[in-house]
Amino acid sequence: MATKPIVEGVNNQVTIYKNGQVSTAQEGRREGEEQSELERKLADDWSLTPPAQSTPTSRGSGRSYTTGLDLARSLYNFMPKEVLDVYAKAWVESGNENIAIGKTRESKAWEKEFGFLRRKDGTLVMDEITAMSTKASYKETLAEVGVTDFTDYEEDFNTMIGGGEAEDPVSAQEFQDRVDIVYAGVKNQIPEVEKLFRERYGLDLDKGTIFSALVNPKIQDKILSGEIATLQLQAQASSRGFSTSFARFEQLRKLGLTTEMASGLYESAGGIISQAAGIGRELDLQTLEGAALGQQEETKRLQRIQAELASTQGIQLGAAKKDKQITGLIAD
Repeated sequence: MATKPIVEGVNNQVTIYKNGQVSTAQEGRREGEEQSELERKLADDWSLTPPAQSTPTSRGSGRSYTTGLDLARSLYNFMPKEVLDVYAKAWVESGNENIAIGKTRESKAWEKEFGFLRRKDGTLVMDEITAMSTKASYKETLAEVGVTDFTDYEEDFNTMIGGGEAEDPVSAQEFQDRVDIVYAGVKNQIPEVEKLFRERYGLDLDKGTIFSALVNPKIQDKILSGEIATLQLQAQASSRGFSTSFARFEQLRKLGLTTEMASGLYESAGGIISQAAGIGRELDLQTLEGAALGQQEETKRLQRIQAELASTQGIQLGAAKKDKQITGLIAD
């Protein structure tokens, strides 16, 4: 997958200002780039220095709502209109930007939009523009693996930025690392799931949507009401040459077969079946699936065949176990 721009380990979103506008830019350079996004913006008259705050004035000095709204837009143009409206009115009353934003953060409009930033003690995890910059980085990370619709991620983004119950925010780099790990774990499944999805439903989904469905239960339910989990199991088998009906994998999923268990099972199934045939014993895939699920009859049958193999071939075949269940067949 694509990697983030890196210059001496730096990959931060930096706040910049120009003609009353507030934006962010990537500080690091992408591979092959001569200039980072930040360097290009600074060359185009953007500045790292925020506009100077106005001097507080007393009530009756002629401060208008229009002036307050213009100021709100220049400092917080990323905020919704309802929040900017509260800020403008608070500025008209106080004439002080710090007081105005403080009052704004006490409003219902702000709470609805940015309440996830407030800790239990009332302090903020981070300011609003840093939160928006972090969320932009989250989206950039997902875009690198083909995800372009972030609608079903917004709630999760807010929880990660706010830190959840632990009040421990997830940085842009930590989120990048998490996605890299997850993507590495499922990327080989995507082509098979894509193929099976096309065959079963006659529809094409892009790889980003499939990745989202594999890792985000909300999207999975939205697309297939949970059926994509069954397709993941079917993909593990079909990618290794085993063909079984969707109904069978739906049954296995409900019995507790996970993608991790299926990977180990179908990876080793061909070898153990072939070895059993070599000593004149018939071993079918259903027996191996049952043993993987801890079913007593299938487990005993597999153990008998393993014992015969051990005595005739001089090797010890065992079963990888996890939580007292067979997850894959291995040769010791």
